[in-house]
Amino acid sequence: MASSSLPSTPSERRRSLQREEARRAILDAAEGLVVEVGYEGFSMRRLARRCGYTAPTLYHYFGDKQQLLDAMLDARLRPVLERLRRVRRRADPADTVLAMLLEFARFGIENPNHHRLLSMHRLDDGPPPPAADEIGAVFEELLGELEAGGRLRGGDVEQALQFVWMLLHGIVSLHTGRPDVEWKRSIIEYSLETALCGLVPQRAARAAGRTS
Repeated sequence: MASSSLPSTPSERRRSLQREEARRAILDAAEGLVVEVGYEGFSMRRLARRCGYTAPTLYHYFGDKQQLLDAMLDARLRPVLERLRRVRRRADPADTVLAMLLEFARFGIENPNHHRLLSMHRLDDGPPPPAADEIGAVFEELLGELEAGGRLRGGDVEQALQFVWMLLHGIVSLHTGRPDVEWKRSIIEYSLETALCGLVPQRAARAAGRTS
């Protein structure tokens, strides 16, 4: 039996498609505006001028400015989350962490506007978008497994999460912000592997054993 929430007639499907296209256009315009002027310079009036929809239309779709910004951030994080979920789990959680860090870094380099949005300081004190919590939970689970096995340097999962975030932000920001540098093709994986050896000391010991 078909779900009653799905559009059942051509006109309803057409209106649903139009609504989705409008939401996508508004979110795309909001992303560009925030990257350009920051959260402090963002306003619904400026967004209306940029995207061509009236302010009442923006409020109709998103409720208010904060809900719109939250929706934009969540929409931009969803593709990152999906890529992380597609990463195959390895027997060693440290290997999975490395694979996921690589995916996150590559996504940021491929989508620099998305990354700039994620690294900007938000002016509100509200909770992060759901996708951000889900991404954090993915890494927290893996780092927690390492901590439970006595393998995480310092044994502090929250500290390790902050370290990972700082590491990724630095890699992506430098790689995208300095196109004049002739980056080595393997530099991202080299940087992440080196950092992970510091985070998981036994990994560095095994690597040293293989090269001795």
